[in-house]
Amino acid sequence: MDIRSIKEDWDTIKKRWEAWWAHDVYDRPLLLVTCPKKKPELPEELADFKYESENLKRKWFGADYLIKKMLYTLHTTHYGGESIPTLEHGWSVGHAVPLGCEPIFMQNTIWAHRVPVEPGKKYPPVVFDENNYWWRQMVLNTKEISEASMRRYFVMPMWGNHAADNLSILRGTENLLFDLTDDIDWVIKSVRCVTDAMLRQFEVLWELSPLTGLEGSVNFCSCWSPKRTLGFDSDFSCMISPEMFKKVFVPPLLDIMNTVDHRLYHLDGPLAAKVHIDMLLSLPEIDAIQWVAGDGSSSSDGWLSLVKKIQAAKKSVLHYAAYDNVIPLLKELRPEGLCICTWAADEDDARRLVEQADKMFR
Repeated sequence: MDIRSIKEDWDTIKKRWEAWWAHDVYDRPLLLVTCPKKKPELPEELADFKYESENLKRKWFGADYLIKKMLYTLHTTHYGGESIPTLEHGWSVGHAVPLGCEPIFMQNTIWAHRVPVEPGKKYPPVVFDENNYWWRQMVLNTKEISEASMRRYFVMPMWGNHAADNLSILRGTENLLFDLTDDIDWVIKSVRCVTDAMLRQFEVLWELSPLTGLEGSVNFCSCWSPKRTLGFDSDFSCMISPEMFKKVFVPPLLDIMNTVDHRLYHLDGPLAAKVHIDMLLSLPEIDAIQWVAGDGSSSSDGWLSLVKKIQAAKKSVLHYAAYDNVIPLLKELRPEGLCICTWAADEDDARRLVEQADKMFR
């Protein structure tokens, strides 16, 4: 098993992704359609695999468990359309941890303790320790899970969020909001330190990417690039003005964007869209927007105007929709730079949807 047996039309899929990044269309919009396989055939070593580990540290951070979980997923999942097998470790605080935050492993997510302020000090230290236990383990884990791929799955070259969110983890969200008013110079200096740390972290992690044996790379949305791609975010930005975001947090974000070839921005929820969409669309460094409607909101109904606005700005878009909404959306939206992600009940439904899209754009 390798990527060409999992994705039999791999050469065509690559051409579709290349066109998508260029805000173009090769032959039809991209469809990411996954579902359970009808009759999965598990190898003997996975027959007794328990998908949910009771050991929370192992569940989120054990290379052996992450590899087995990915291989189990490979054997039990149908990857329809342009969907690509990607090992997802689920971390969002990873790049904050080497700065002194201790991770908190929970059943459904990972959080982290903020860095304590030393007696007599006003602020916590913002220092990247390359000998930090968690950072050394991240490097070793990335190496091990990449080597285990053997051309079967991709591995993301990142372990979490970007500078603004990492600083809010390190400092505490409420504290950082006050800092922006009380001492913005400290915030600007500190977010620079976080960014420099992340630049070094990515430098190390990118060196491990070729160990999968696969060409190109994927970001946290499993968008394939023939070169280097990363996903970018700033959930903290929802709590500040566009002017403050652009002044303090966008410049260091652009520094990291400029180290890769294809950049996708994670736009999460109505507030982020309302407050920051115009500024984000004005940035030439952003190639694509991943639109997520937020908790309790439909990802397709009521948001067509926003998706059209993103497309009109010559940005590609990754959009989520219920299975029955996909074909209506393909009829409503421009095919250039469009990628729709959905879930099917079974393989027959997944193939049927892709076949319908193929016929629409012949």
